[in-house]
Amino acid sequence: MNNRQITLLGPQGTNLFIFLIFLIFIFISWFTLYTLTEFEGLEFDVNNILTRQVVFSVASVIVFFLLTYLSIENLQNYSNILFFLAFSSLTVLLTTQPRLGVRRWFDLGPIDIQPSEFAKVIIVVFIANYLSKNFNKVLLIFLILGIVLTILFQPDLGTALIISFVFLSMLLLSDLKIRYFLLIILISLFLFFLFLELGSRFDNVNIVTQYQIDRINEFFSTDLDFSQAQSRLLISSGGLFGQYFSTENIQKVFVPVETTDFIFAAFAYNFGFFGILFLLGLWGLLISRLRRILIVSNSDFDKFVISGFISLLLFQIFVNISTVVGIIPVTGLPFPLLSLGGSSMVSIAIIFGITNRIFIENNITI
Repeated sequence: MNNRQITLLGPQGTNLFIFLIFLIFIFISWFTLYTLTEFEGLEFDVNNILTRQVVFSVASVIVFFLLTYLSIENLQNYSNILFFLAFSSLTVLLTTQPRLGVRRWFDLGPIDIQPSEFAKVIIVVFIANYLSKNFNKVLLIFLILGIVLTILFQPDLGTALIISFVFLSMLLLSDLKIRYFLLIILISLFLFFLFLELGSRFDNVNIVTQYQIDRINEFFSTDLDFSQAQSRLLISSGGLFGQYFSTENIQKVFVPVETTDFIFAAFAYNFGFFGILFLLGLWGLLISRLRRILIVSNSDFDKFVISGFISLLLFQIFVNISTVVGIIPVTGLPFPLLSLGGSSMVSIAIIFGITNRIFIENNITI
């Protein structure tokens, strides 16, 4: 690793654009959550959603800077250990007491940790290491299938779908023959519908809950899910410029979990169509920059990592927005760097930090 001068933003060569856009997303999240709660001054209160998000944000910035000093070579060398730790934590999670019918969080008192959020990032690094070294792809398929099944047992269908999509998108960049790729898709579809059938027939099979099956059936009916119907009303009420600065005083409709899964609807209500364009435009700029880093990176590992991160971010944003507007059934996935949640925010900070380190080590000047 090259010795570099240390600056206020980390080692010399740190991508200022990545860091600044990371901060902008954090401030947007703060302001959006501020509109959803009555902020009672500067007194620390862990139950106040804005205060919690500020704490999560500080932790995320620290993680970003720490990863700026991480050698990508070490990250690649320890990717197998990280995958084992992620797999183990998800397995241990299945032994915990369910909350709201699922086992997705470790309860650590004032905070909860959702291992699957970190597992998504680790899996990208693990797959990148496997593909860059041209290891046995059949073994890789079974390893990823194993961790996807573990997540399905929580159950967390949304995260399982994201990991599957990211895996397939990264395989497309490798030299995997098309017939094997199609076979993986067919097997995945078969297992998905098999789990749906098992979940509907046996109460003790907790891979896909009856509640999730009901939501899918409701999606294919003529009536929208209640949350999606309410979120559509909320988005349409936002108009062009939003209601936060408006004097029209349009009554705000109730939307469940609007600080997490449906925060995009709350954002659209407050800041309108042009606010949505601004938010998605920022993400477009970021993805464009990541793509440029991917193109000029020197190693296959770096290219696979960046491509995996791009797929992960794009698919999660697509699924969240599609859920909010009723295009797909409710999945429970947060909007990156907008929804309330420490695990989600820190995991995205890890993505930004690793990307920045790749930028530094490749001496990229874009």
